[in-house]
This record gives sequence, C-alpha cells and structure tokens, in this order.
Amino acid sequence: MEFLTRIYMYGGVSVKDVESSKFIKAYAEHLKRGDKFKEPSWVDIVKTGFTKELSPYDRDWYYIRAASILRRLYIRPFTGVGGFKKIYSKKNKIRVKPSHYNKGSGKIPRSILHQFEKIGIVKKTKKGTRKVTSLGRKEMDAIALKIHKETQPNKKEEIDEIDELNEIIEENKETKEEEEKEEEKEKEN
Repeated sequence: MEFLTRIYMYGGVSVKDVESSKFIKAYAEHLKRGDKFKEPSWVDIVKTGFTKELSPYDRDWYYIRAASILRRLYIRPFTGVGGFKKIYSKKNKIRVKPSHYNKGSGKIPRSILHQFEKIGIVKKTKKGTRKVTSLGRKEMDAIALKIHKETQPNKKEEIDEIDELNEIIEENKETKEEEEKEEEKEKEN
C-alpha cells in the first residue's frame, strides 16, 4: 500500500484525466488479480436487467461493472443503488408494442457496493448514498497515473526531439541566408 500512496502523492493525475474505457479495463483487472473482491456464485446465471434475455457473455462482466460503478461514484459522489439502477437502465422494445423504459437490476450494484464497503473503498453516508473514501481515491488515482504514464509519451524525449528539429530549422535558415548573401555578391560583381 505504501507504493500506491507514494505514487498518489507525486503523480498529480486523477481518474478524470484518463480515458474511461482504459481505466475501467485496468481497474477490472486490478480487482480480478486481488483477493479481496470476489464475484458471487450467481454471476453466471443472473441477468443485468429486466430488458435482457440472457446473462452477459463476457466472463469478467462483474469486475467490469464493479469498476464502472466505482468510477461513476468517484466522478459523481453520493449516488445510491437507485441512481445506479437508472444509469444501467434500457428501453424495452418488444416487437410491435411501444417501447417502455425499464430500470436495471438493483441486486448487482448493491452487492458490488457492499463488497467495496467491506474492503474500505466506499463508505455509506447518513442519507444512505455512497461515496469513495480517501483510500479508494488513492488506489484509483494510482491506477489512473499508471495508465496515464503508459498512454503519454515520455515528455523528455519529446522535448529533445523538438530541440533537434529547432536546431535543424535554424541551420537551414542560416544556410539559406548565407546562400542569399552569396547570390547578392555574385550579382554585384
């Protein structure tokens, strides 16, 4: 945990600075590798909402949903299970009938939030909503910093390349000026 704290203190990058899909994928891998966050036994057979006919095809969908929920909670704190039911809702289009709006499952975000509370990443407020703790923010920002470093090229190398290009441009300018001066001398003679 010291490693995560050290990166957080010196990084200066938050979850908001990183592309959402990359962060969710990386945090889902982090949850999967760790031993604290476990997927329930019913994950293989559960539907994610009333509008769905089957369970998700991806085996890691539970970890991806957990990472997505935690990212949403980071960006917009004080969200409860009802808010996540709205976020993961969908229109139910049944053949010829008019489509209807149906909320997503409440069991999935509730179980995810309970697990995060046990770990200490999320805490419940007096109103019943949840927010990310400082420990959770540090962990998420550390992963965001790692992603940011992977996606951003090395700034020192960029600066060196720019300096080299500037030197080449200056040399070209100098040679052009010298050539122009020589042409002027030839014309005068």
